[in-house]
Amino acid sequence: MYRMHAVIFILLFSGNATLMAQENNIQYYELDPVVVTGSRIPYHLSESPCSVSVITREEIAILPADNISDILKYVSGVDVRQRGAHGVQADVGIRGGSYEQTLIMVDGVNISDPQTGHHNMDLPVNLNDIERIEIVKGPAARIYGPNAVGGVINIITRDVNSNSFGGHGAYGEYGYYDIGAQAALSSDKVSGRLSANQRYSSGYLEGKDTDFDIKTINYKGILKNGSNKFRLGMGFTDKDFGAYKFYSDTFPDQREKTETFLLYSNAEIKMADVEVVPRIHWRHHKDEFKININGVWNLNDHRTDVFGAQVNTLITSGLGVTSIGGEAELEDMESSSLGDHNRGRQSIFVEHRLYPSDKLTIGMGASAVHYSSWGWECWPGADMSIELTDGLTWFTSFEKSFRVPTYTELYYFTPANQGNPDLKPEKAWTGETGLRWLTDGVTADFSLFYRDSEDVIDWSRRPGETAWQARNIATVRTKGGEVGVTFYPQSFFSNQWLSSLGIAYTYLDSDRGTQGMESKYALDYLQHQVNGSVVFAWLSSLKQVIKARYGKRMVGDNYTVVDTRLTYTL
Repeated sequence: MYRMHAVIFILLFSGNATLMAQENNIQYYELDPVVVTGSRIPYHLSESPCSVSVITREEIAILPADNISDILKYVSGVDVRQRGAHGVQADVGIRGGSYEQTLIMVDGVNISDPQTGHHNMDLPVNLNDIERIEIVKGPAARIYGPNAVGGVINIITRDVNSNSFGGHGAYGEYGYYDIGAQAALSSDKVSGRLSANQRYSSGYLEGKDTDFDIKTINYKGILKNGSNKFRLGMGFTDKDFGAYKFYSDTFPDQREKTETFLLYSNAEIKMADVEVVPRIHWRHHKDEFKININGVWNLNDHRTDVFGAQVNTLITSGLGVTSIGGEAELEDMESSSLGDHNRGRQSIFVEHRLYPSDKLTIGMGASAVHYSSWGWECWPGADMSIELTDGLTWFTSFEKSFRVPTYTELYYFTPANQGNPDLKPEKAWTGETGLRWLTDGVTADFSLFYRDSEDVIDWSRRPGETAWQARNIATVRTKGGEVGVTFYPQSFFSNQWLSSLGIAYTYLDSDRGTQGMESKYALDYLQHQVNGSVVFAWLSSLKQVIKARYGKRMVGDNYTVVDTRLTYTL
């Protein structure tokens, strides 16, 4: 299947002409950014003991995408399965893991949905709110607890350093439009940023429920007191969309409306060699799903609330940097079809990072997690990175991870799908080793990984069964490799119209220990994935990006998609 599309974006207004002029001359990459997702102890990308991809604000500004799901499609090793266009609904997997095995965060706050992973990408964040997106490919249970089996996606929003206001607009077929505005105010002590956005389409199939209306509001405020910072963040997104054939081909007429509200506050309190980072958060999600069965609309209504609190303490000494702390979280759900349920989680964690030399970094840690339904269990891990030569680093890691079943997997019962209240958490050991090369003109990476999972939760059918049954299937073993290189000609030649050229390839192979059963998700992965990128600087203010993707699933047809976007900066 071959497809090409282009979207034209129109700048409506900008109240910060100085900032726009400065951005004309920047390069769209940062050689060695500080990464905060792969560890509770921040480190530079060159020291990372695992595979990490960073998408910066400058890159997002020129990508042919109007939503976060489309941006993630361009990351090697990330598998985005969309239902509907323009960010209506998407499932995101990493390195052969399912969408339930990917942990989604906003500013370090876990916003994965306990009802179902289908809602994990209901994100109350606009694209222009984002400073960068960090994608950790691999487990992170010792750091973040459950569900980070395949990897972690952390969306980090912008801090405000100057006054600005701006807006954008886009128009397309089928009544599509995308409009948004943002404003920021900043002083020495206090700053804040507010944004609003709406994407709408009347639908691409006449007479079918393929329309959507997505509204998002986001706010972030910061109070500074010397070296200490206090942040308050909140966001709300409302999605009302046609869900034609989303979940059933037999009864295709479906509609869904979701609302997501996120409120969080954190602080950075520094005292000599000690930094304390407390945080509290609340995520509220509402889901109304309707399906037309034989002329009668049936309604399922769900409401979930997640309350959490965490304290992380960073201690710097002659022995390295230590992170120690604890976390508590409460999930509560009311549902017309799943019932009313709640469960609590408490955890303690410790991580230590040693620096025996300026070229060697060693990390180790563990988290002990208690669930009201399953008791206590420990999740350890260790890693190491060595700078072999200037810019070339070897890294390796080994970690145990887990995920708990969602309420849908536990309590969803229909003639076509049967939940299982006796499901156990799934567990996995993952090992990885690789090389990373970071220079001014070339960046490259290569990695090999292996994941051995047991009690994997999946919807499956035995011969003769017509309904999908949620089960702990025996084992799934996944092995694979990634290789990628990006070339920046402007680092070698002046006045070049070619800004960057990159290509990446991911290979996966999984086998399941339980034979004779049909699997719904466990073996539905991209076996071969190729991502290519070219960025042109035709003029100082005129840039074009071309993104190409090829994918071959273990089951199904291959596909090729080419996207492009032309950006002119005033």
